[in-house]
Amino acid sequence: PRARRSTLPAAILLTIGALAIWSYEAANNTFVAAPGSPSTPAQSAGVALRGTSTVTTSKTLPLDVLALGISAGLVETQPAQAYGIFYDELVPYASVTVFTIIWGIVLGFVLLRLQEAFPE
Repeated sequence: PRARRSTLPAAILLTIGALAIWSYEAANNTFVAAPGSPSTPAQSAGVALRGTSTVTTSKTLPLDVLALGISAGLVETQPAQAYGIFYDELVPYASVTVFTIIWGIVLGFVLLRLQEAFPE
C-alpha cells in the first residue's frame, strides 16, 4: 500500500501566501508611479500611451484568479514512477544519453591519438 500525503499543509501554506500577497497589495509597491498619482507628469484628457487605456481599472486581485491560483497548487501530480513512465521513458532515454556522451569521449580520445600517430 502506497502512503498518501496529506494536502492540508500545502493548502495552509497556499492560503497564508495568498493572504500575505493580498494584504501586502503588491500593485501599490511598484517602481513605476501609478497613473493619476501626483508624481506622474500631467497628460491631456483622453491621451494615453500605446497599450494603455484611459479607463481607470481597479487595483485589486479578482477572486477567480486567486481561486484558480490556489487550486492549481492543490492539484495532485503523479510521480515519475506512476503508470510505469519511469521505466518506459525516463530510464531508456537517460541510458542512451549517458552512452552517447561516453562514446563521444572515447571517440575524441581515439581521434586525438590518431592525430598524434600521423603528424603533418
